[in-house]
Amino acid sequence: MPPEIITERLRLRPLATSDLSAYQTIVSDSRVAQPAGVALPLSPQHAANSLRADQQQPLAYAVTRRPAGPLIGTVIGYEHVGALGTLDPTAVDLGYFLAPAFWGQGLMPEALTGLLTTLAHTTTPIQTVWATSLATNRRSQGVLSHLAFKLIDDQMMVPNPATMALERQLLYRYDLP
Repeated sequence: MPPEIITERLRLRPLATSDLSAYQTIVSDSRVAQPAGVALPLSPQHAANSLRADQQQPLAYAVTRRPAGPLIGTVIGYEHVGALGTLDPTAVDLGYFLAPAFWGQGLMPEALTGLLTTLAHTTTPIQTVWATSLATNRRSQGVLSHLAFKLIDDQMMVPNPATMALERQLLYRYDLP
């Protein structure tokens, strides 16, 4: 994992087991759960399992306010499966969420800019960052477009566990310099 990331207002640090309570509270909010594909109600065991799974990913950051506030969101770089069905160590699939109380303040673009800048200046095999957004999630699309992610495809994806329906998703790509 790249080092802790400090931005003007945020600290991105490794996601920890001690973040569980805040993590569960945030992902239990339907405004976060639905775009993240989380089925509600979210049991404490499911939240703990999700947190542990996120911690095992190549990039697993807790987003906190500086200097050392509680978890307000996450930025996760998941293992990327390439076109041939094998893990691609040069790419990650980006996932992120932020507690709704912090929406509209530019915090997620700030966190992701910190991550992308760190990846570009750190020795890492990662060269490409992929992201998807529900076609209805204009906030997420705005974040990705603002950060110069390129829209690659508009596709129907497997059923979202939160809705059990096919979801139209937009696929984005960012190539590190």
